[in-house]
Amino acid sequence: MGEKRLARKLVRAVDTNVIARALMRDDAHQARIADAVLATEAFVPLTVLLETGWLLRARYGLSRSEVVTALRSLLDMPKVLVDCREQVEWALARLLERGDFADLIHLVAARGATAFLTFDEDVAADAGDKAPCPIETLA
Repeated sequence: MGEKRLARKLVRAVDTNVIARALMRDDAHQARIADAVLATEAFVPLTVLLETGWLLRARYGLSRSEVVTALRSLLDMPKVLVDCREQVEWALARLLERGDFADLIHLVAARGATAFLTFDEDVAADAGDKAPCPIETLA
């Protein structure tokens, strides 16, 4: 969904902890509340997706494929809205193969830029040839 369309709609944005409760079910009361929130139109900012990916790995110990499965289940919720969904799907597909989710989401957020500049030589390899933004590795 495009940024202009979201800006015109009155939707509520959700924080990482709401998503974590819905996905991980580690607090029954908050999980029920999170389910209710996500059953209505709820916007998930890219930064929240990024933090959720980190949280699922660092705090909950999920594997790369489990993180992708969890985030895809979030995106499959009918009332969940996210900007640049197609590029987010690209990032999840790349994450299954290799790469750092934060770097991949940075590239999604940088879509439309003339280049994403980095000293990290792995970013271009991790992103593959279909990155949403050209990558320039600095010497």
